[in-house]
Amino acid sequence: MGNLSIFKIVLSTYQIMKLTLTCLASLLLVFSVSAQTTLRGIVTDGSNNGIAGATIKIDESTNSTVSDANGNFSIELTDGYETLIISAEGFQVRKIYLTGQNSITVKMNSLSAGNQINMGIGSQSKDELTSSVSSIDAADVSPAPLINLEQANQGVTAGLFVQNSSGKLGQGTTVRIRGGSSLSASNQPLYVIDGVPLTSGNQSNINPSNIASIEILKDAAATAIYGTRAANGVIIITTKSGNAGEMQINLDYQLGISQTPKFLDIQSGDEHRLQTFESILRGFMIGVEPFTISPEIRIDGTDYTITKEFLDNFYNAGLTDVTIVDDPSNQTFTFNMPSFYSQLDGNTDWQKEVFRNAPSHRANIDVQGGTQQLGYFASVGYTTQEGILIGNKFDRLNGSLSLNSKITDKLSANLNFNYIFTEDNRLNEDQDLGAPLQAIVLPPSDSYDPANNYRLNVRSLEYNPLTEINFADNVATNNSMIGSLGFNYKFSEKVSIDVNGGIDRSDIRAERRQGPETLDGAPNGRSSISEQMVENYVTNGWLTYTPEVSGNNKLSLILGGSYQKSTTSFDFRQANVNSISTLESLTDSDPSLFNEPIQGDANVFLSSYARVSYSIGNLYDIQVTGRMDGSSKFSEDNRFGYFPAVSAGWNIHNMTGFDSPTWSQLKLRASYGLVGNAPTDDFLYRRNYIRTRYNDEDAVEFANLSNENLKWETTSQLNVGIDFGLTAKNITGSVDYYIKTTTDLLFPVPVSQTSGLSTIFDNIGSMENKGFEINISSINVNNTDFSWTTDFNISFNDNVITDLNGEQAIVGVNAFLENRPAGVFYMRKYAGVDPDTGEALYDDGDGGTTDNWEEAPRQEVGNPNPDFFGGLTNSITYKNWEFSTMFQFVGGVDLYFATGEYLANSGILNLGQLTRESNRWYEPGDEAPYPVLNPFQDEPNASTRWLEDGSYVRLKNITLTYNFPEAALSNMGLRNFSIYVGATNLFTITDYIGYDPDVSYFDPLDGIIGQNISRGIDNFTAPQPRIFMSGIKIGF
Repeated sequence: MGNLSIFKIVLSTYQIMKLTLTCLASLLLVFSVSAQTTLRGIVTDGSNNGIAGATIKIDESTNSTVSDANGNFSIELTDGYETLIISAEGFQVRKIYLTGQNSITVKMNSLSAGNQINMGIGSQSKDELTSSVSSIDAADVSPAPLINLEQANQGVTAGLFVQNSSGKLGQGTTVRIRGGSSLSASNQPLYVIDGVPLTSGNQSNINPSNIASIEILKDAAATAIYGTRAANGVIIITTKSGNAGEMQINLDYQLGISQTPKFLDIQSGDEHRLQTFESILRGFMIGVEPFTISPEIRIDGTDYTITKEFLDNFYNAGLTDVTIVDDPSNQTFTFNMPSFYSQLDGNTDWQKEVFRNAPSHRANIDVQGGTQQLGYFASVGYTTQEGILIGNKFDRLNGSLSLNSKITDKLSANLNFNYIFTEDNRLNEDQDLGAPLQAIVLPPSDSYDPANNYRLNVRSLEYNPLTEINFADNVATNNSMIGSLGFNYKFSEKVSIDVNGGIDRSDIRAERRQGPETLDGAPNGRSSISEQMVENYVTNGWLTYTPEVSGNNKLSLILGGSYQKSTTSFDFRQANVNSISTLESLTDSDPSLFNEPIQGDANVFLSSYARVSYSIGNLYDIQVTGRMDGSSKFSEDNRFGYFPAVSAGWNIHNMTGFDSPTWSQLKLRASYGLVGNAPTDDFLYRRNYIRTRYNDEDAVEFANLSNENLKWETTSQLNVGIDFGLTAKNITGSVDYYIKTTTDLLFPVPVSQTSGLSTIFDNIGSMENKGFEINISSINVNNTDFSWTTDFNISFNDNVITDLNGEQAIVGVNAFLENRPAGVFYMRKYAGVDPDTGEALYDDGDGGTTDNWEEAPRQEVGNPNPDFFGGLTNSITYKNWEFSTMFQFVGGVDLYFATGEYLANSGILNLGQLTRESNRWYEPGDEAPYPVLNPFQDEPNASTRWLEDGSYVRLKNITLTYNFPEAALSNMGLRNFSIYVGATNLFTITDYIGYDPDVSYFDPLDGIIGQNISRGIDNFTAPQPRIFMSGIKIGF
């Protein structure tokens, strides 16, 4: 990444923060009133309901008051710059420093929710927290329109990096917590929903409206309780549940329009015809040995020098037949210009053919309430969304039920159930010729023939993207469920036991039909069915003991165990028939049927764990955690792994004598621990076989070579952090520094192919991630009619493979290399154009250049892992109006524009190109950035010519909401009513030439290693859409 690009990112972020601070100063001037004697305000809960009986006291004074039945209060002030202390039963104590205002709204956080962090196994008070945990509440998730859970978390908190694989609907995302920890195993975090660890990937389809809170466990002390599943961090999702109170009904409807945020600058029809004409002329000029280009050509007996001016004039001269003498063969060719023109008809902009404005709808209804004995929450949600690429559509139906029952004074139970049904109208993979965006490489010929039928022959290519979409079906349905049932029994106030069981199941069926008109379906059609089942059962139980200890100390002990079994199966059928029903009617003996035998796997985790937490006088907090995991994925000698962690915290602000009016909180934290990771594949310690077909007969083949010495990948992490709060400025935040080291990396090592396979998995390497994270939140203004809050986060991470035992892996333009970041870009360095010949030049590795691409060495040239990333959110309320913006940024990251590489192919197919390619070499002496047009170059050559700076700043979300006043709703029987408008991905500031810098393509056929290594590639990948939306929310 260039220094100029880094400067632009920093400057953009600085300008946004400068604007924020300028607005803050202006607003403080407007709303500050000095020497007021009376302060009026209201105390509310998280739902804006008034809190009666709250105590409002002026610090270091006897002056206090109590809020009335509606939460209103007034209190006399001395100078308007005192510190208020607000307390209420069941809520956290608030300290607010006044800045001369005469009115204020105080929103209280409940002790049961706001001050308690869900640690997966039990919960912990924020004040006693000794590990690195980020919390995201429902308010941070719900404003984002029509996106999945991972996208909603993009840029929201430090340490969590989210990168989209494509703008097509139903596509996955890459999620990293503090960088990747493995080369061959999964780097995705563990998701736990209502106590159920997921294996199916269903977290993407959870209804965002049902989420109550999200906890992100980042360091080893926080994640060690999950042991071998926690090397990549843990994301704990808690869905909404019922509470005692009257029944409440909430309705939410949202309408959206998605559009393409950007079009590439592709050649027009005239520009492409001129390029084709030049390509033909230069084809006569190229000698056979060596492949060199002569700058002169003989036409109708006259010698011409090929220049840009000559091409323009000759192309537009209106000639008919011309005679061309090929040099050096001296052969004569007659070239008919009218025929040439007729073959180049059309001016189709293929981008406009495959992109569209796409509507979307989301509706949700939920009901909640209950008594002291039974609370309930139920919801139904439906989302239907068309993609910005024609043929792409996604539908989702969500249903959920939550019951909380107090069966006796000692026994309570809770039930959580989520049902999800999705239907995904898929498109071809981005790298496939039939993918919609592959259309942009086509010449701008007409998409329809004179009879208004789809044109099947587009310049020698039996392919039309419109036929691939309109004469094919590719529909995948997913029936899935996530459920848990738990019981808590209190033997006494000191001893309790929790037992729960859960299920995570997904049944996916994909039906694909390609008609005879399509590229792969010709001539009879092709149909296929694939079925996949993923099922995960887990049981978990733990005993909690909180004995009384001396003084103002606290002790808590947790001891528990869990059992988890995961099962998968896969079946595939395919035949050259033109309907799914015909395919289903074929028997296994039918010779036209390709039937991949059913494959299946199952693995078991057996675990025990313990956690001891001790707090000393609100000053010191100590926590020790240990977990033992056993997995059927390893041999008996290496089946069990042991993962301990220890952490401590020092509440400096609670120390005697530290009575500072500046600091509302000052706490130091430190932790160290071990967590593990297991391979994605099962039973690599033994030789496995898979069923296959050979000569139309059932057969078996080796799946892997056995290695009984395989063991867990182990990740150690040291974390040092500080939590702080500034009373006078109403600022809170945290800073964390970490070093995360993974050893015993699992990696495929080459072996002799006489063994039947080329590699065997072994523990051979190590990798390190280190960096720091900053979270800052501020309450800039807080009056009755006006409030303004700001949240800022930024993360820095440095990744390096420290040891690979001398091995390396190269996939395409990415590589795993020792002492380099994982997935580093590894390719030839583009060195410009030879001004004498027009040939592309490459760095030869010795300080010189070469025009032979194959002779040029590969070199480390870029990094797909960002140097830093983060987000900036501002939320403003004025009376009944709410306004919020969220900027997301990524800096110091490189992207490979593979789309441009293929568009630059100037071979005999003479495909479409970017218009910038016209700034190429034409004649000797030209100082051009792009090489001469070479009609015999059919294969694109990967080099840094297509390596781009992928840094960007994006306005991720902007929302404006109006809440109708209660007085207007009381006669209508409504509890609340609001309308809102907003947008997602409204604009992006970037130097990247492609559609969208938020992209990371990988070929699914490369598997998990391909996903880990092939980072930062844009290969005809659809951009994230710009979405405009509006909606209403009604509460009864």
